[in-house]
Amino acid sequence: MTTVDFAYRRASPADALVLSTLATQVFLDTYATNGINPDLAKEVATVYSPEVFQSRLGAASIDLVVASAGEYAVGFVDVDFATTCPVEGVRGAEVFRLYVQRPFLRMGLGRLLMSKAETLALCRGVGSVWLTAWSGNHRALSFYKSVGYQDVGDTEYVIEGKSYENRVLSRRLASSGADLERSNWS
Repeated sequence: MTTVDFAYRRASPADALVLSTLATQVFLDTYATNGINPDLAKEVATVYSPEVFQSRLGAASIDLVVASAGEYAVGFVDVDFATTCPVEGVRGAEVFRLYVQRPFLRMGLGRLLMSKAETLALCRGVGSVWLTAWSGNHRALSFYKSVGYQDVGDTEYVIEGKSYENRVLSRRLASSGADLERSNWS
């Protein structure tokens, strides 16, 4: 296995186009395994547009960390502190998206980005993190379980009027002095 030195930094509004393109690639690579249909095309054009990323990057309730290999963005984690979990009684920050380009899977990048997300939550005084993952994305569900997330229920994600079951996963964070130190992002 090739070793890659990843650098991490907080994303800025100038990253919107790159993050939009990266997210589109990862989304289609994961969900368009039978090709592109109008529903997927519309989802990409609306949910993954540069304007949507620009808006998210300007929101005070959102922290987004981008990972790069050399001069190229290869993954990111988007943490939202203003959303409400669809499962009653589950609180915390939402990992809205964790996206890693396929060539960089199984190199520890996802684990490192999740660790960054959890540190961001602890720095804001939030003691748990939750997320949703499509029930058919077995690779992601297995990954989240391997980093300590528990399945706590289900919800639906709707694309063009069609519902897709998503699992809701949550993890309580253990804080220590080291956890609360701000990481050097680069």
